[in-house]
Amino acid sequence: MRVLNGLSGFILLVALAALGSFTPASAQSGWSRGEAIIEAELVAEQSVVAPGDSFYIGLHQIMPDGWHTYWRNPGDNGLPVEIDWTLPGGVTVGEVVWPMPIELPLTDAIMDYGYKGELVLPMPVSVPADYAGSTLALRADATWLVCEVICVPEERTLSLTLDVGPEAQRDEAGYWYIREALDAEPQLDPAVSASLSIEGGRVILELAGSDFANPDAIEDLRFFPYETGVIRNAGAQIVQAGEGTTLVLMEPGYAASSAGRARQDGVVSWQTSGSEVRQAIAVEAEPGTGGFGLAPVSGGMPSADGMSTGLLSLVLLAFGGGLILNLMPCVFPVLSIKVLKFVQAAHADSGAVRRQGGFFLIGVLLSFVGLAGALVLLREVGLPVGWGFQLQVPVVVAILSLLLFAIGLNLMGALEVGTRMMGLGAGLADKPGWKGAFFTGVLAVVVAAPCVGPLAAGALGLALTQPAPVVLLVAAAMGLGLAAPFVIFSLSPTLLRFLPKPGAWMVTFRQFLAFPMFASVIWLSWVLTLQSGPIALVFLGAAMLALSFAIWAHGQGHTIWSIIAILALLGGVISVVAIARLPTTTSTQTLSGRVEPWSHERVAELQAMGQPVFVDVTAAWCVTCQINKLTVLDSETVEDAFDRFGVASLRADWTNRNETIANLIADHGQAGVPLYLLFPASGGEPRVLPTVLSSGGMVEALEWAANN
Repeated sequence: MRVLNGLSGFILLVALAALGSFTPASAQSGWSRGEAIIEAELVAEQSVVAPGDSFYIGLHQIMPDGWHTYWRNPGDNGLPVEIDWTLPGGVTVGEVVWPMPIELPLTDAIMDYGYKGELVLPMPVSVPADYAGSTLALRADATWLVCEVICVPEERTLSLTLDVGPEAQRDEAGYWYIREALDAEPQLDPAVSASLSIEGGRVILELAGSDFANPDAIEDLRFFPYETGVIRNAGAQIVQAGEGTTLVLMEPGYAASSAGRARQDGVVSWQTSGSEVRQAIAVEAEPGTGGFGLAPVSGGMPSADGMSTGLLSLVLLAFGGGLILNLMPCVFPVLSIKVLKFVQAAHADSGAVRRQGGFFLIGVLLSFVGLAGALVLLREVGLPVGWGFQLQVPVVVAILSLLLFAIGLNLMGALEVGTRMMGLGAGLADKPGWKGAFFTGVLAVVVAAPCVGPLAAGALGLALTQPAPVVLLVAAAMGLGLAAPFVIFSLSPTLLRFLPKPGAWMVTFRQFLAFPMFASVIWLSWVLTLQSGPIALVFLGAAMLALSFAIWAHGQGHTIWSIIAILALLGGVISVVAIARLPTTTSTQTLSGRVEPWSHERVAELQAMGQPVFVDVTAAWCVTCQINKLTVLDSETVEDAFDRFGVASLRADWTNRNETIANLIADHGQAGVPLYLLFPASGGEPRVLPTVLSSGGMVEALEWAANN
């Protein structure tokens, strides 16, 4: 139920209880005794059905005064009806037909959509032509949320048995129930076209044709989107005249930025001047181009960082995010290798340092732009992806583990030839000069993927709502930020003098850097077990053993040993291919007793009960996520705050590819994880918390959620 905050809520609750004691037959007192609030049954438009026939069945509900249920898009709170059917073989039941909803304002800031009084939800039923039974038994396990001052989830098992005969016969009562509900479903009007775009911080629905050619005659128009988060449900909807069209200007919801890229279906309801009849039609709003010349509203479109979506702001934000990546734990060991190369060359050949800085920059930029291009391509074909998507592929994680393992061996000296310093191990990085610098830049970007920083996440999230050239420009700016410190050093002879001179310390430091590489291998191995199960770890271990043996055998300096080394490497390749062929597991990071798996439905259910909700969108391969978890979320201070303020904690694990979680990330203006959402107790849209958490800030946020 929704928690009533403060003394006024307590007084109201006592008054309702007292009212229930004076009216024993009321729904309130019935609910308090465990009785059902809603009267529900299944009705059908036919009493006898024939094989090969199609007809409608309906869920008939009668709600007491003051109570309501929810539409397909429940608005800011609530849950729609869900039905699981048990049917005879070959019989199918289609999707619910939703009659026109009404607005259910809770506060000035919270708006729900649903139904009051009596309701029938029709669904089409198809009976196969070869159906041989004499009766048709239909059973529905239905759940819904019914609300007044409180909200109560109800479950009901309903059944209906119909006779089967050579000819269908109408059930008069059921027929008219269902016909009335079907007539109440808004239909598409072929004379009306619609488009939806985002301009000036508004969501703009443009309607053309029929009544909408004359906007001055339109009164009290409301748009009900099928998808949640497209608009702020309680916000104003302002009608303006377009060029022979009607424009509906609405406040954006949390998913508005992604909503403008795909068709948005919904319902439009309005009256015309001089008429008391309210009309409603369904619309399929294609993505619009905007260009209405509307002045921006104060504050602009909402985003994860509350920033303007101006191109300059995006580029600066991305550049700052790239700079911060230099300090991230997963990138630092690779960049330390680059520092060693600078030290080696700085006091001998400043020209070589400048060339290394330039090729390092090229490697970083091409890798960032390449990843961004892949994101854009996948986005354009309709796949929901985000930054770091490549690490959701187990074989990529395995290859990266082997690469870091080889780099560690190289740093320890296992791949060393003579006394030459190697930028990177395992072939590509085992190149002197510009080649080593270039591939160091490539590897820095590869390992930076799990380390989306606090500015990088916002910049990428905003950019991914823009056209492809903007996405690529923002990615290039982020790469420039990552490479900037090394480019500046390489171009400045004065700064190069501050670097220490080469010496024996470099050998020790280089060997020390092997251990962060091996630690990264352990971490990626853990990620791989979550993605593909323990057997994947066996194959990865076999590939590492084969690689190590091949290195040792090659060093023996004899032809037969070189052949053995090649065979060992072939065995390693076979092990990696075996990982690629393993099925993806459903294993996720271990949930504590306080943390539940995330779902849209669970968030809505908890909010309907008046409980604040914290959603941790994370992944095992996200280093920032793990640091936040160890240092903040699992700390005693923050766990005590969760208990003290009664905040429910849900986790959306994006370690493996998950379309629903990818959409959740995009809907809140982010490109990847971590993403932290905090839903207030009173309902409504969530607050997006910073990417890097602190214990004090987390406690303050939890207190805010409990009191709002």
